[in-house]
Amino acid sequence: MPLATFVAVSTQDKTQEILTRAQVAARLELHLAAVDKLIRAGILTAPFSASQIGVLASRQWLQVAEGELTVLRTDARADAYRDEGDSRAYIGFHTEHSDHELEETSLRWWRSDPERVIDNELFAVTVGTFPVALYRVTGRLETKIRDDEDRPRHRYEGQLLARVHPGMQTTFAKDMPGYLRERAAQVMNSRIVVNSGGPIGYLDANISKEGGRR
Repeated sequence: MPLATFVAVSTQDKTQEILTRAQVAARLELHLAAVDKLIRAGILTAPFSASQIGVLASRQWLQVAEGELTVLRTDARADAYRDEGDSRAYIGFHTEHSDHELEETSLRWWRSDPERVIDNELFAVTVGTFPVALYRVTGRLETKIRDDEDRPRHRYEGQLLARVHPGMQTTFAKDMPGYLRERAAQVMNSRIVVNSGGPIGYLDANISKEGGRR
């Protein structure tokens, strides 16, 4: 029998594979535009490792058994519309927002049903289906109608229950009401999709994983 001839086989963990934007989009079931939004919001940072994306892709889609969750689908951070008299520095989300900046960009100004939003209590903020903040809405602070619009927009007040930071690290409020702790964890560790004609949508028991009516 001839002397053995050896072939080297790589033992590199395939989870350290570096993915392209297109591969990230495929694994997260998102359009490239949504992946770019996640990048601009600080949620994804290059290089994109398969392990990093795998953790996000493994999240379960949030579904509601009863009741309803208000969901804000927001964009990545951008400068606020100063010409509209808005005192905010930014609109949209970024992982580096202070809690104050996050509140300013999350809780105003939205076309929505105030009674419905307040009754739902929980208000989730998402970017590209990923929850980035969760509030307990406690009331409505202001209502206004912009000069070029005929429908009111509302500003809400609420308690920040949870948010994400750089590296997708999530923190939870220490003074969160006990009855909300499990729900907050479920929201922040999920993915959320809703059907809506605007930024504000509502997740209820009739919404399927794909965001359509059952």
